Amino acid sequence: MRPQRAVLAILALILFLAPSLAEAPVPAASPEKARGRIVDIALSYKGSPYLFGGTDEDGFDCSGLVYRVFLQCTGVSLPRTAKEQFDFREPIDKAELQPGDLIFFNTAGPITHVGIYEGDGRFIHAASEGPKLGVIESSLSDGYWDRAFAGAGRIIPPAGYLGLIFSASLGPSFGAEESLRGAQGSIGIAYRIFDIEAGIEIRPEYDATLGDLRVPAVLSLDLERRLKIFAGPALTFGAPNLGGARGYEASGGLLATAGVEYTFSRFRVAGMDAGIAGNLEYNRYVSDAPADLWKDAAAQITAGIGFSLRWGL
Repeated sequence: MRPQRAVLAILALILFLAPSLAEAPVPAASPEKARGRIVDIALSYKGSPYLFGGTDEDGFDCSGLVYRVFLQCTGVSLPRTAKEQFDFREPIDKAELQPGDLIFFNTAGPITHVGIYEGDGRFIHAASEGPKLGVIESSLSDGYWDRAFAGAGRIIPPAGYLGLIFSASLGPSFGAEESLRGAQGSIGIAYRIFDIEAGIEIRPEYDATLGDLRVPAVLSLDLERRLKIFAGPALTFGAPNLGGARGYEASGGLLATAGVEYTFSRFRVAGMDAGIAGNLEYNRYVSDAPADLWKDAAAQITAGIGFSLRWGL
């Protein structure tokens, strides 16, 4: 199989297999403090009665307690049912549990109960049956809860999180005279403040159409982990030439490269956030040849799609 076709085949397989799971956690400026506050708020409701559909101190059901605690702590309205909260959370292993994480159980059916992990193997939940009803504390080591355990998840980042996000991506680029124009990638670091990530990235791109290697170093802003805009200077290696007859020189200074990237599918791979993202990029080139809007646009504008991984500290 030719290399270009192999890249396209791998990318098609990734697109076919990638699950469309919603990404958590909810951003938090100080995860450790937020986790402590989640537990404190949950404990403040201890002794409240059980009430199906309840979301306040007059009575809670299990997911209603989780909904109220996170709304009060983070201002974010979580999905309302245990199953919806299970689908929303960032999946984690039981060994990764930290205070403030969620734990899910199969009681009356698949994912029918949820609680808030307190630490030391204990959790807070609104029980609808058993010797004690309402908001109580229980132990994960209890035989009933141990057998019913169905999974764990986090809604906010882990304690000790610094807000630093490392990311890397790789994928083909398209456009101009080549159906598969070349290959592009990126590696960078960002700092998250609520729903905005500001970062620095290196975005190397080999352009088979122009016959050059371009290495932009850009500043980026990522909005809600979906839409990213970036711009910055670039180094260009080689002699860019379109069609063998139209030469170009790299130009643009501090704005030599600019573009947008949109992540339209996110999922988990080996404990890391992953995604499929498309991008549209402008690279500033100038030519001594007579102006030709179509050819110049073909030289300067590329589009791509790629697979990305990101992890945080």
